[in-house]
Amino acid sequence: MDDLKDRQVRLGAAIRAERWRQNITQQVLAGMIGTTQDYVSDLEAGEYNIKVGRLWQIADALGVHPGDLMG
Repeated sequence: MDDLKDRQVRLGAAIRAERWRQNITQQVLAGMIGTTQDYVSDLEAGEYNIKVGRLWQIADALGVHPGDLMG
């Protein structure tokens, strides 16, 4: 796995872990950030190289700092 893909997978896993920790569904998180459950699913699977603004949006929705999700 290349470095970028590895980072995407780790970020997705961190988002999923925080979402699970808070007992939030993908559908609920999607609604909180104005997107679809499919997008959240793909994001958590490491399918997207997201922009910084989207990372902040997700972190804000989860009540964490973006750095907490980047490990």
